[in-house]
Amino acid sequence: MTAIVGAGLAVVMFGPRGAVAPRGCVVVEYWDKFTGYEANQMRRIVNAFNRTVGRRRHIFVRYFSVSDIQQKVLISTASGVPPDVAGMWEADIIPYAALGALTPLGKYAKQYGITSKTYLPVYWRQCHYHGHLYALVCNPMALALLYNKQIFKRDATKLRAAGLNPNEPPRTISQLDRYARVLTKFGPHHQLVRVGFLPLIGSDASLLYLWFGGQAWNPRNSRFTLTSPAIIRTYRWIASYSRWLGPSRVLAFESALGQFDSPQDPFISGQLVMEMQGPWWADAIWHLKPSMSTLHWPKKAELKMPLAQRVKNYAWAYAPFPSAVPGLKDVTFAGFDSLVIPRGARHPRQAFAFIAYVNRQKVMEHLCMMHSTNSPLRKVSRNFLDHSPNPYIDVFEKLARSPNAHAWPRIPIIRQFNNEMTVAAERVALLQATPRQALAEAQRRLQREYDEYEADARLRRK
Repeated sequence: MTAIVGAGLAVVMFGPRGAVAPRGCVVVEYWDKFTGYEANQMRRIVNAFNRTVGRRRHIFVRYFSVSDIQQKVLISTASGVPPDVAGMWEADIIPYAALGALTPLGKYAKQYGITSKTYLPVYWRQCHYHGHLYALVCNPMALALLYNKQIFKRDATKLRAAGLNPNEPPRTISQLDRYARVLTKFGPHHQLVRVGFLPLIGSDASLLYLWFGGQAWNPRNSRFTLTSPAIIRTYRWIASYSRWLGPSRVLAFESALGQFDSPQDPFISGQLVMEMQGPWWADAIWHLKPSMSTLHWPKKAELKMPLAQRVKNYAWAYAPFPSAVPGLKDVTFAGFDSLVIPRGARHPRQAFAFIAYVNRQKVMEHLCMMHSTNSPLRKVSRNFLDHSPNPYIDVFEKLARSPNAHAWPRIPIIRQFNNEMTVAAERVALLQATPRQALAEAQRRLQREYDEYEADARLRRK
């Protein structure tokens, strides 16, 4: 307790400092994890609120870009000095709600007319835990296949010789594997120079089973199902790339890659042709290598053109990530950045006024256009679809509306689940364990951890 209180005091005394509020305003402290240009984009939304709704209602939102936000929000909440609004990942909603660290938002949402009819189902469900609303969406996403159209075009002869269409992306996992083999290049010493696709580069290993029709959690009996046939098949697919290329060759290639989200990123540098990625990467490409998004026209001129014309300006494209199951279409994982009010926040009513403002259709579309992401709302304007900086935003809108859009398992140990699935995938990729062995071990550890968590939760409730 002394350590927690001491850490909380340190946050208060030496934590972030922001702009001075106008006299007579209620100051809403807003912490978020955004950095760089994304922080500047969110700051524009905050400034617009302060100029309009905030000025009328005498509310001033003070925005802070905070590193290690998970730990700092939890420490400040336990110490009784939390921010009024916190920007978290959707994976943190259930764990924080289970610990009693979040304020239920249902009564506030009702006052503003925010209901299940406001949101797409996949996002609305994730904002709840045990029937209570604990968060609203700030910046949504869905996962799709990002591929380099220019490399497809340059290697068109090879692709056609393999019976593949260089003008279309792969539609199935087996097609993806065939594209990957043709587009992979080796150097004079048989080293990897370019890979068409690798399951563990760009993709989230803990989610790949979704495209194989798998489910990792059975909510009816509260048991993990990692050794189900679909998930084992997923991890066999991961291992197939290592058996083809050799784990040591893949490791050498990965160790030489540039830093993610930098100009040396493997997709931006041309070392990776296809990867699983979210819509926000369109914005990242524009900031990191603008030439990939301005092949023929300047950005401003292109945004005024019809979509069919606009897509010609890009070296890259998005498509639904291929499924391994015949007839299973438009599979995706739909996540988001969330806005929550920590338990014990001093100004929850004023804090929700800001959260509700962000969730207005016009404001949400403005924010999503700055981030190049899809909207979490059921209603979207024609202007949003036609003039988003991401010319493939319709791909993500369709995926987010799909009945095959999925979320994390509804468990309070989501982070542990992600870690275990990733470690199992890495062991399988290194051919250190068979898929069944790696997944069975991960399942035993996760089930034990979940059962212990639930036993502790029952004691806390008593």
